[in-house]
Amino acid sequence: MPAPHDLAVIVCTRNRASMLADALESITRAVPAGVEVIVVDSASETTETRDVAASAGAVYLRSDIRGLSIARNLGLRGTDRPLVLFTDDDCIAVDGWIDPILERFGDPTVGSVTGRMLDHTLIGAPAADAPVRRFTRALQGLDAGHGAVMAFRRELVLGLGGFDEVLGAGRHLAGAEDLDMFCRILDAGHAIVHDPACVIHHMNTREGDLYTRLHLGYGLGLGALANKFVRLRFSVGAGLVAVLLKRTGGRALHHLKDSRKGSADRAMLRGIRQGFFIGARMRLTGTTFIDEHPPASTPIGAPADRDTGRI
Repeated sequence: MPAPHDLAVIVCTRNRASMLADALESITRAVPAGVEVIVVDSASETTETRDVAASAGAVYLRSDIRGLSIARNLGLRGTDRPLVLFTDDDCIAVDGWIDPILERFGDPTVGSVTGRMLDHTLIGAPAADAPVRRFTRALQGLDAGHGAVMAFRRELVLGLGGFDEVLGAGRHLAGAEDLDMFCRILDAGHAIVHDPACVIHHMNTREGDLYTRLHLGYGLGLGALANKFVRLRFSVGAGLVAVLLKRTGGRALHHLKDSRKGSADRAMLRGIRQGFFIGARMRLTGTTFIDEHPPASTPIGAPADRDTGRI
């Protein structure tokens, strides 16, 4: 079984120093000795992120070009640990969350391990029992886990071309970089294990227009992901389209009388449609889109765009 010194925990962040401080305090308390903790600063406007990382004793890396996938890839290249675990700057780690990750990677057929994200109101409460799940088909990448707690064999991800840098927060196609990677790992013949004994708690909930925009971004990324697989492996891509439309459309109908959830579901449906056609216009290299219009560099002190800290 892998040991703690085989693992790096990577937190990607932008303009959320206070949340990051809480996340790092919980992470450094909950990881065993030997685990490397890395903060990747995705074009924050001040030095606060760097200062928080230094106070926590974490390795600090910075990209002047914003984008969650860009930050994730920088983290992958910034460590030599064979295993990497990504979590978010608005999450709180709890004791024992690392043990299931290391245990599952004892199986050489496993390329990724994911855990369970629970609301912060459940910190300290016993988690309900849930089964360990093993995924082996590319279409199952939609259900394999969440970007807030996902671990990988580092060389495997790099060998697949890294995270798709046109997907994820900070880009127009503002979601699904995590699910895209799950689908690609499964399509390459590796298994993913979801172990609910690995728990992270989510602290930040968006409301109003921010909540709706979040789901529009998810939809845009999901639509582009589906288009990518239609081109790479038609049966998988067609299955992704069918599942996304059925699930999201079903939720939209179910939430017709719920203004908050219904608005978000309808935004996601629009995003899926728009993202699919945007993806159709982009070229591929291997299993990632070619980033023909990367964001401009944003060095420390540059004027901000006021996007609530999104990476």
